[in-house]
Amino acid sequence: MISTFTLVFIVVELLGIASAVHALFTVRTPQGTVAWVVGLIAFPWLGLPLYWFFGSRRFEAHSRVMQDKLRTHADLIHQVRTEMLAFQMAPERIEPAPAAALASIAGQEFLRGNRLEMLIDGEATFDAILEEIARAKHSVYVQFYIMRNDGLGRRLLEALAAKAAEGVDCCFLIDSFGGAAMTPRVMRHWRARGVRIATFSALSGWRDRWRLNFRNHRKNVIVDGRVGFIGGHNVGDEYLGKNPKYGRWRDTHVRVEGPTALQLQMVFAADWYFAVGEILDANWQPHDPAPDAAGQGALVLASGPSDQHERCTLFFLHVISMARHRLWIASPYFVPDEGILQALQLAAIRGVDVRILLPMKPDQYLVWLASFALLKELDHPRIHVHRFTAGFLHHKALVVDEGFAAVGTKNFDNRSFRLNFEITLAVTDARFAAEVAAMFERDFAESQEVGPRAYDALSFPQKVGAKAARLLAPIL
Repeated sequence: MISTFTLVFIVVELLGIASAVHALFTVRTPQGTVAWVVGLIAFPWLGLPLYWFFGSRRFEAHSRVMQDKLRTHADLIHQVRTEMLAFQMAPERIEPAPAAALASIAGQEFLRGNRLEMLIDGEATFDAILEEIARAKHSVYVQFYIMRNDGLGRRLLEALAAKAAEGVDCCFLIDSFGGAAMTPRVMRHWRARGVRIATFSALSGWRDRWRLNFRNHRKNVIVDGRVGFIGGHNVGDEYLGKNPKYGRWRDTHVRVEGPTALQLQMVFAADWYFAVGEILDANWQPHDPAPDAAGQGALVLASGPSDQHERCTLFFLHVISMARHRLWIASPYFVPDEGILQALQLAAIRGVDVRILLPMKPDQYLVWLASFALLKELDHPRIHVHRFTAGFLHHKALVVDEGFAAVGTKNFDNRSFRLNFEITLAVTDARFAAEVAAMFERDFAESQEVGPRAYDALSFPQKVGAKAARLLAPIL
């Protein structure tokens, strides 16, 4: 007679084999497939929970909902895109020319006529956001990954409640993981005051019920479909530099006034539809605040685990390939995959000045350790690694040559490449690129160049930790 233990052992092993077959058909990379198949068959007790919590790279529920939205609201989507045609930039007018291909990756066109303003650090960012909310006439749409129930959080919600009392439609979308501080009791309070708060959760549908890995990392605000804000800030007092552990919180947002603000609104509307099942009664009339000669060209690139192709990865690969003499990248987390590492190496070989700006102090220790092992693979005279010493560096930006720059939420890690819903503003404008480059220069002046060989200076336990953390790169 088979014992209970033997029966359980057989069942777990069979589940491991079945999951290995599932991984064979669903995991995107050969390396990941081999790792999961071996782990699930050899160590099913450990491999099964890891795989079903962290193994998926596709968010099936989101794909199904968005397909349904495209079918049932095709007329509205067509109308919005038609409204934007008057502002669409012809490919031959986009500089640098290779940037035109980003429109195909994004599924959005570069739009002219925008006025862009860099917002450095939290005070400037949230002062500008609150000022614009106070001007709202029709709608305020707010989305953040982390939302604290602290001084800044309550200040933002008070501003929304005040506008809701005037009849303005105020919607606030938070990620269910990053917005854990917004408890049901707190949300009931603000809903009673007219703020329509919803959570974006991946835990829906039987296929995705256990997918803790998918998170909505987007941070954007849109007022009346006219002005948008996008960048690296979340909502919390630490983003104003009030956490003594980190000191100054070095971050960047961009104020976008013009037709590209509607692209931000389209992304928010899609996320709201997934979370609530409602099509927003939004203002979809493009606003053109700048004449042709002065307007800045920009597009919004949204990416996530429901993409048919990995838009975030394709974006970085293409942008790196565009560089001819300058490629400067800032990110709080540096855990790229092999393809991105090779693209950076190729850029250096082409003669490009590659500079990578990272924080000196960690907020996520494993990710910080893993970056040392990965940076060692970029040992090249034209690749310079700088670590920011004047606080904690959190902004996500890059500049290529003289004509292209991007600011958004995408980190330089696998989580942003494949697991998170992200959003980035890509800009083809020499003035804006010069502003971003000047920002980098100021940050470099407050940084220490450490070089890709900083791994060699680590203690032996740290080297072991860095190599071990490197193995976890797919889920960090």
